[in-house]
Amino acid sequence: MTKEKLLAMPADDYMNAEQLAFFTGLLQSMKIETQERIEQSRVAIESLDSPADPADAASVEEERHWLVNAIERDQRLLPQLEMALGRIADESFGWCDDSGEPIGLKRLLISPTTKYCIEAQERHEQIDKHQRQV
Repeated sequence: MTKEKLLAMPADDYMNAEQLAFFTGLLQSMKIETQERIEQSRVAIESLDSPADPADAASVEEERHWLVNAIERDQRLLPQLEMALGRIADESFGWCDDSGEPIGLKRLLISPTTKYCIEAQERHEQIDKHQRQV
């Protein structure tokens, strides 16, 4: 199924078997791509030389730092992908954890790991912002 066909489905078909299969495939491919990126970044880190020239060493260290950050970001994404696949398995995928309302296909296509509808996500972000300010 294509994204266009998914979005063209009637609202009554929300989170039917076809849609769940689409998102299962999407999440599984995202998981594989993420694991591959982590491995590629690790290989790239291992292949970095330690040049004698200080300017070159600084450049290499900056690249190493960037690669480590990319690995960390991808490692944080993997459990989110697993949890989304778990929500598909327990049939809660696509439904807001707070309100029980549909999250929406467009939002799920943009962020397939999301657990909240837009309103609930905004509320959570406001709470987080308030807690950081305290």
